Amino acid sequence: MSHGDVMKERFYNWATMWLTLSVLFFLVEYGTNWLEVVTLGGLVAGAFIEGFIVNMGLGLMWLIVSKPFKQGELAEALHMYTDLAKAIVVVAAFVWEGAITLAKLMPGYTMHTTLPHLVFLLLLYPLVGIVLEILIRKRSNAGNGN
Repeated sequence: MSHGDVMKERFYNWATMWLTLSVLFFLVEYGTNWLEVVTLGGLVAGAFIEGFIVNMGLGLMWLIVSKPFKQGELAEALHMYTDLAKAIVVVAAFVWEGAITLAKLMPGYTMHTTLPHLVFLLLLYPLVGIVLEILIRKRSNAGNGN
């Protein structure tokens, strides 16, 4: 695979992850009353901003976790509790900062910090992002012959 093809695949994976995270955030926030938004367009815009911010957190996560975590299969990575905890903390920080930024900067946003919303923002959403990132990287590396 040429360098150009590898870069295209990396960009495609990054964009796919951004869209996936954005849609997941949109669906959860639309289906609950955890985040009040005046317009549907505002929620769509906010979801894409949040997805971008979380995607940056996932990129930083790869710089912090150990080499075995990066190279292991999904089941192995999920059993590396120290690295998994590091990854969740890093991604959750980006999720939280993104949500707070949306609530402060986007017009018509009101965030309700209930326990279920906190569990979603600080545990479930980051964990889903990490799992998807590991799966995408494994698929990409398998396609590159690595």
